Amino acid sequence: MNKRDIPIAALKTIVMVPFALLFILPLLWMISSSLKMPLEVFRYPIEWIPSSFRWENYLTIFTDQAIPFTRLYYNSLFIAFFSLIGQLMFSSLAAYAFAKLNFKGKGLVFMCLLGTMMIPGEVTVIPKFILFYTIGLYNNFWSIIIPGWYSVTAIFLFRQFYRGLPADLFDAALVDGASHFRIWGRIVMPLTKPALISLSILGFIGSWNDYFTPMIFLVRRSLYTVSLGIQAYLLNEAQEYNLTMAASSAAVVPILLFFIIGQRYFVEGIASTGIKG
Repeated sequence: MNKRDIPIAALKTIVMVPFALLFILPLLWMISSSLKMPLEVFRYPIEWIPSSFRWENYLTIFTDQAIPFTRLYYNSLFIAFFSLIGQLMFSSLAAYAFAKLNFKGKGLVFMCLLGTMMIPGEVTVIPKFILFYTIGLYNNFWSIIIPGWYSVTAIFLFRQFYRGLPADLFDAALVDGASHFRIWGRIVMPLTKPALISLSILGFIGSWNDYFTPMIFLVRRSLYTVSLGIQAYLLNEAQEYNLTMAASSAAVVPILLFFIIGQRYFVEGIASTGIKG
């Protein structure tokens, strides 16, 4: 950075810090409330630092027999993991076909695929309910995992990234006798680490935070996800908002860890998929 740029960068930082604090204040209030007594949560003026830190609130939610957060964590991680694996595999294969294969009607099929993004997810709930109930997957994790394998956003971003790869790589591999599956597995996938990590973060967050789909397809409390567990605490007759905030704070931890670990690749992947093609 040049010396002339330092004052400008400092000014931008000074301007952006208040806005950053505005965005982070609700998160700080949630964490603060999770360490308070129930009557202290909505006390005004707000006590940002509790008079006594009640770490037992977190112990309570993880050892609660009715809604054990350890089980909810396992359920959400199971759904997120298998949804993510399927989404990355099928989306990357579809994107490879749209980016590097020539077939009749490719443009029309891709436009129809993008058009499905305008269909609200709520419209497809009844058909999915009937389908999964008929084939015996209702009240089952797979009724949430399988629909997660289809992601137009992932296909579009993968396609943009693949179109930016040099055509000479593919031509040389085809001349050497490599099949398209081998090119996809041996050449394309290793070169798309930023896109993979970016879409992994987006897919994990979407699956982890999903509330509507588990609410429809999961009935047994033992199958509840983290989002349903938070809702159960919120609707509890005791109205212990400190436990609700503790559950919400615990739910944020995996997302923060996942993003912190892959943030460098996330920024790189989003930037590259946006300018290529």
